Amino acid sequence: MKMKEFVEDLKVGESVDALFSVKYKRSVVQYANGWRFAFGAADKTGEVEVSYWGGDDRVAVQKAHDSFNEGDVVRVQGFVGSWKDRKKIDVNEGKGSITKADNYDLADFLPESKKSIEGMYAELLGLVDSVRHEGLKKLLDSFFRNDPEFAKEFKRAPAAMYLHHAWLGGLLEHSLAVARIAREAAREYGDVDLDLLAAGALLHDVGKLKEFEVTTSIKVGEEGMLRGHVVMGEEMVRQKAVETGLDEHVLLKLSHMLLAHHGKHEFGAPKTPMFTEAILVYYADELDSKAAQFARIKAETNTEDFRVYDKYWGEVYLK
Repeated sequence: MKMKEFVEDLKVGESVDALFSVKYKRSVVQYANGWRFAFGAADKTGEVEVSYWGGDDRVAVQKAHDSFNEGDVVRVQGFVGSWKDRKKIDVNEGKGSITKADNYDLADFLPESKKSIEGMYAELLGLVDSVRHEGLKKLLDSFFRNDPEFAKEFKRAPAAMYLHHAWLGGLLEHSLAVARIAREAAREYGDVDLDLLAAGALLHDVGKLKEFEVTTSIKVGEEGMLRGHVVMGEEMVRQKAVETGLDEHVLLKLSHMLLAHHGKHEFGAPKTPMFTEAILVYYADELDSKAAQFARIKAETNTEDFRVYDKYWGEVYLK
């Protein structure tokens, strides 16, 4: 079956018959008229929640719920509605259906950066070439220029599951933005090691290559859940740094920047930033990730109202 329409093309008040990837699935719960469940339906253009509204027969609703799993592709036949200015799909028992699909085009389900991957990577390599510290230049080359498999994965990797840059090429887009922002901010603060800053910015999220599993959707793998990209990334960089002979003190500072780039312990940072280059990377990361979320919300919202409610941010102003 060919994808009939994408999430971005869904129109409130119309029926839908299309394929979606299952991003998450919630348990069966009771409501006023029977039993229901919900799941996240996604494709490369966005995500929408699907609600299945069943009757009094809980066994029948549970059977529908158990007929597919997270990560599967399903055919959804239902009706497009809205809730708090966000589109949703309602599937009523007997009038619509959710069935697992085996024949689909993977390219329909994975969103991609709207920016040129090769153009961004060329800019990244330009930043690498600007590094004058021999050891840091050698380390960055070992990742971005001399390891074709790493480069291929880095160009394809997302930066998140949901909140920011959650698309193919998102990690490259985000890492490059963090490097730009940090370098621009550094102009205000005098004696900043721009080589160390560039290395920390470009490598700060490298552990996400191992944290995420990318199929028809993006999700955190088992190791990623238990250890996290901060620790995994520091280990990847440390191993390469030892192989390339990076000075131990420079490695110590770079290691700290990676371990501290989430800023606070409650945000998953083993250490808090302790010097200028580390704090610049932390705030550049924060700025890009947060600004990208607001930009995404505005782009995905279709309303004449001046605001929209987001489950993470609350009310977001649109005008």
